[in-house]
Amino acid sequence: MSNLIFIFKAYNPNKRSTYFKHKTYTNYIANSEYVIRNKETTHGLFGIVDKFPNIQSEENLSNIINYIDELAKAKVPIYRGLVSLTEFDAERLGYYDQEKWKKLLENRLPSIAEKLNIKFSDLQYLGAVHYEEGHPHLQFFVWSKTNRNYFIKYKEINKMRNEFINDVFKEDLLPIYQDKDLAKKNITGENYILQELKKANLDEKFVRDLMKYQKTTFQNHRVRSILKDEEIKEIVDAMLVLKDELKNTTGSIKYEYLKAYPEILAKVNEIAIKIIELSPQCQREIDKYIKAKQQLLEFQYTDIDKLNQAKEKVKEDAEKEIIKLIGNQILDIERKWLNTNEPFTYVKYNNESRDLLDRILTALYYQAENQKKLTRFYELRFKKQLSKQAKKEIALNKRNSSSWNWEEEI
Repeated sequence: MSNLIFIFKAYNPNKRSTYFKHKTYTNYIANSEYVIRNKETTHGLFGIVDKFPNIQSEENLSNIINYIDELAKAKVPIYRGLVSLTEFDAERLGYYDQEKWKKLLENRLPSIAEKLNIKFSDLQYLGAVHYEEGHPHLQFFVWSKTNRNYFIKYKEINKMRNEFINDVFKEDLLPIYQDKDLAKKNITGENYILQELKKANLDEKFVRDLMKYQKTTFQNHRVRSILKDEEIKEIVDAMLVLKDELKNTTGSIKYEYLKAYPEILAKVNEIAIKIIELSPQCQREIDKYIKAKQQLLEFQYTDIDKLNQAKEKVKEDAEKEIIKLIGNQILDIERKWLNTNEPFTYVKYNNESRDLLDRILTALYYQAENQKKLTRFYELRFKKQLSKQAKKEIALNKRNSSSWNWEEEI
């Protein structure tokens, strides 16, 4: 089963239902709660449309939406496409920002135009990236300024799918064959890789093997926090209030130093708690971290009451530690806002706050993963030691017994 899902189709433009399917599509892909927004706008739409050369910097989409609406009314064939990855592959290969997906699509546009029998200079497209948990994906639609044919052969769609697979996963090829085959075969790596890239389209077994490859991601992992616009606004508003109050402090704007300003520090903590409350993803990583720390105590205590007390204390300490970690992330962006001379725009603060939430979630992810690794290490060591002790006891019993107890050995 492929790790990449590709869908490409065109609705019959002569059917009345097609118009309604296209009518709200532009607005949906641009403003979905999962969309990765442009740096200068609150929407995530990008593309190449002759009449709208600055889509990524235009805040008002009404003219673009009306234009697509008119195309649908005029029965212009509009092809819709979707490219979806697993969250694992998206994060591992860097498909967690808009530019990477945009570049992927634009690299494929000449080939798409050829398969649709459209002159590349006539091809127009719009797209947006939705970083939905579990299956981040690119949604796009293309059309021609002149061509009116909407039919496309299934085999051409399959070719498009294979080309997208090659583009996305070719970054895996070099390390795979360097690590597994090149040293053994003693051949020139570059030539071999090029040969494999050329045959990847046709060799289904090669593609399947490629999909099964699971490269370690711990050092490159990045996760994305999904919050709605109104939730982001709550955080931005609170951070803007905090920014004004921080202007009245002296010294370094860091969590430890702000203990001299308990009222301001309390507001930092309130924002940190608000972020946790709004983000189920953050809550999950915090729970994983606390449970891993509590599990570690099970190797240190045999008394149940003492163990439960220790677990409660670890939970309280971990929660304070998490609040401080998030607080320092918040203060990092507050320092940036205080030290910039750029004019205030709510869009800018909104987008930078989303980046802040991504960094916080990634930091929590690393915190939880590190603790899980540490706990697993002690667990394995403990079991190994227990096994040695058990062997000693069995040997001792055997030496002191007149007969061997087979049940114990079994």
